[in-house]
Amino acid sequence: MASEPQGIAHFVVESEDAGLRLDVLLTKFSAGLSRSKVQQLIAAGAVTVDGEVARARDVTEAGSEVQVSWGQPPVTSPLEPVAMNLAILFEDEHMLVINKPAGLTVHPGAGETGPTLVQGLLHHCRQLSSGDGIDAMRPGIVHRLDKDTTGVMVCAKTDRAHAALAKQFQDKESLVREYQALLDGMMGQDEIVYSSYIHRDPVNRLRMASMTEAQYSLLPERKRPARLRLAKSRFSRDAVFGQRLTLARVRLYTGRTHQIRVHAKALGLAVVGDPLYNRPLQLPLVFSPEIRSQVSNISRQMLHAARLDLKHPVSGTQLSFRADIPADFLGLLEALAPFRWDLR
Repeated sequence: MASEPQGIAHFVVESEDAGLRLDVLLTKFSAGLSRSKVQQLIAAGAVTVDGEVARARDVTEAGSEVQVSWGQPPVTSPLEPVAMNLAILFEDEHMLVINKPAGLTVHPGAGETGPTLVQGLLHHCRQLSSGDGIDAMRPGIVHRLDKDTTGVMVCAKTDRAHAALAKQFQDKESLVREYQALLDGMMGQDEIVYSSYIHRDPVNRLRMASMTEAQYSLLPERKRPARLRLAKSRFSRDAVFGQRLTLARVRLYTGRTHQIRVHAKALGLAVVGDPLYNRPLQLPLVFSPEIRSQVSNISRQMLHAARLDLKHPVSGTQLSFRADIPADFLGLLEALAPFRWDLR
């Protein structure tokens, strides 16, 4: 059995090596790597046995096919783990799915001083994906939700799982991302499919801006914003309250920064409570004083990632995850219920 410490090695376990722990076997043929470094490679998902991501303690069997991506062990994140009460919807050795609460930033960024979700994940499982192309400040993060957006979010524990999940988010073949949003305005149609180019707002760099494909086509090439990315969303109306507010399901066909918030604003239906894309909300007198006060005091956008469907990154099994609307959003909907319009 020849080792290839800087590349990818394939070999079959021979009878005399059967019964050894996987980390012991690989240390034997690793050309000088210590057992702890071999264990790091295994934990990072760099070793498979018969096509499945392996564990260090797995006992080898004669005839099993082993693949090893030799190289440097994963970079350790410099972030300090922080204990958090994570709402875990699913977890195995490859990934975990959580219901993210409002007020929690996913990873460190400019101006963010508080603990982030990444730090909570590091405290929970210690090992997150950190292979090629993954920022050491964002281990495990395949996609993100805005700080005050709640709901379903998947994170990767191994590099192999990260790569497979990232490909799904890019290709969208088996991926379903559906949100629930309370919109400031009456949506007059049952469904709206909206596409536009999203780019950084040149006036307010914290915001994104939207440009329709028609608007883009009319611009001279020299005036077209840099880093335009086409985005597509589908808004489906679920309820209307007082001819002023709309509860909608939003399906993402792409995953751009602030996509739903930007598209909602472009449609004249900005997300209720959105401090970046919507004005302070003043409801008409058809609503009771209590409701008007409750809505005017909303401190975050009413946007919730309710559903995520994807394939397991290793087994390929189709999975579906749901997260209930959080208490503040649900309480608002219950208060609005008497003002619901019959859309039949």
